[in-house]
Amino acid sequence: MPTNSNYRRDKIPMWINILSGIVVLILVFKTYSAFANPSLAYGAIEGNVLANQKVLWELAGRNIAMIVATVLALRSQNAMFLAFTMMINLVREGFDMFMGIRFSGGDMGQIMQAGSFLVFLIPYFIALGKLRKLAALPE
Repeated sequence: MPTNSNYRRDKIPMWINILSGIVVLILVFKTYSAFANPSLAYGAIEGNVLANQKVLWELAGRNIAMIVATVLALRSQNAMFLAFTMMINLVREGFDMFMGIRFSGGDMGQIMQAGSFLVFLIPYFIALGKLRKLAALPE
């Protein structure tokens, strides 16, 4: 009888754990920025405007949820769970980068930050492929 993949621990390579840890650190930085100094991560935004404050708190809440999910996935060392959080982080960060370019007004800092996201794409896709193989149940 195959092992239930929801409860098993897989041998996740250290580099995938490190990559996920880096993403958690980025999320912590973005959460701090949303609360304390939005210009650090979100460009020229007026943090004292009520609508902006609401959006920043929503971004912070989303980031906190992803921190919790990613830390739980790292703790579980379950390939399926970690791949799931990596996919969500990939979509979340991809949309953030698109949004940064879309509303940058030509700000090269925002455009360069979005370009830096491309650095994560190659290891992310390699990690997802590796996690997919690890999560496959033996026949």
